[in-house]
Amino acid sequence: MKKIIFSIFVLAAIIIAFFIFFIYRNIDRNQILYQSLVTNSDVVYKTIDNKNLTLDILMPTKEVYETTPVIFYVHGGSFVEGDKSWLTKDIGEYVTRAILDSGYAIISLNYRLLDEDTHFPENLIDIKDAIRYINSKAEDYEFDTNNFGIYGTNAGAYLALTVAYSPSGLYLGDSQLVSFSAEVKYAIDFYGITKMSDVKDINHMTSQELIDTQNDLDIFYGEIFDIYNLTEEDYELIEQYDPLSYISNDTIPTLIIHGTNDALVNINQSDMLETKLNEYNIEYEYYKILSGNNGLTNITEGEINNIQTYVVDFLSAQHINEVD
Repeated sequence: MKKIIFSIFVLAAIIIAFFIFFIYRNIDRNQILYQSLVTNSDVVYKTIDNKNLTLDILMPTKEVYETTPVIFYVHGGSFVEGDKSWLTKDIGEYVTRAILDSGYAIISLNYRLLDEDTHFPENLIDIKDAIRYINSKAEDYEFDTNNFGIYGTNAGAYLALTVAYSPSGLYLGDSQLVSFSAEVKYAIDFYGITKMSDVKDINHMTSQELIDTQNDLDIFYGEIFDIYNLTEEDYELIEQYDPLSYISNDTIPTLIIHGTNDALVNINQSDMLETKLNEYNIEYEYYKILSGNNGLTNITEGEINNIQTYVVDFLSAQHINEVD
């Protein structure tokens, strides 16, 4: 009898363990981590076409400043997918913790994704409106408007840099927000696109890639392109939203981090950004992570610690009016 009871107990334990494993395996760890850090979720910053665009506020885990500096996060996803919860994906988990521990708030925002009805620059308008909205509410949250920055990953870095480098009054959207600034003081670029026409290099594509690229361009810009005969005007349209197009003597300081083995966004995109920043003598830091892939998911713990240090030191260097 005891053997039967023991066997039943063991069998039950195995079933429970398997059930727990199955449930855990299907839990999105990123979502759990992200939600655990969010202080104010799904804050509506504007409504367009009866759709609410929202942002999440992650307040700092340590009180360092009397008024809180803010950094905005723009997620990637090839302009057509993604969500504000991607903040903690890949290397983002460690970067997020480092930023929050340094006394900064993070604003992670959703913006309109591109499709047959939504094209550039509507995504840029949304991101700027999110910054304008937080500016309008800065006193409520005790945010320091003198210390706003922005960063992004992949396609999100492209958008973040264009928002950062373009004039504050460009890409106006919600009429209730136009009187507020969309200016930021610095930008952080994680393996971002900087020149779209180089990403869409038709000279090294298969037939299917050419078809996919033409579809992408049609969706991105709302124009019908002849992929086999792109004109000078086509290139001007494609490149008008590039971060490189907005670099001038007034461009803000920039931190660039990119893996040398990135198969999704070639590191030459960051090299081009470096060249352009040098041309205008703009302050920047550029760290190439040897053998790092897209997302920097294959790097060592030591390299992760280094990246956290790069980000924290850069934020500290850009901060003004620090309170001891």
